[in-house]
Parts: sequence; C-alpha cells; structure tokens
Amino acid sequence: MSKTLNFRQRIVVVVMDVLLLLELTGCIYFGHHFQDDMTGFFLRSFIPLALVTVIASRIAIKKMYTPEPESAAVNS
Repeated sequence: MSKTLNFRQRIVVVVMDVLLLLELTGCIYFGHHFQDDMTGFFLRSFIPLALVTVIASRIAIKKMYTPEPESAAVNS
C-alpha cells in the first residue's frame, strides 16, 4: 500500500512550507527590534506559530486523504 499524496494534499504541503518560511522571516524581523531579548522573543513567537501551522496542516492532510482503489492484480 503506497501512501502517495493527492493533489489537494500536495497543495496543503506547499502552503504549509510557505507559511513556515513567512513565520520564520517575520519572527526574525520583529525580533530584530528587541535586540536585548531577541532569542527569547523569537522562541516565544516562532515555536507556537510553527506548532499551530504544522498541526493544522497534518489535520488538513489527513482529512483530504482519499483511498486509492484496489489494483486489478488483487482482484484477479
């Protein structure tokens, strides 16, 4: 049984990747304004955002799963 992603699931993965890059960029940019506590600000902002994005994406991918029909070799 192969677990390939269908088209909608692939779109979710691409959107998740783009969101994670935007979150990373935004957290570094806004963390730059807090020079004395940049590491703390980054960790307090990026980790929760990334967790929510990854968990929501995993849920969306599981909901969009469509089982593949059985092959002809199994039926014969």
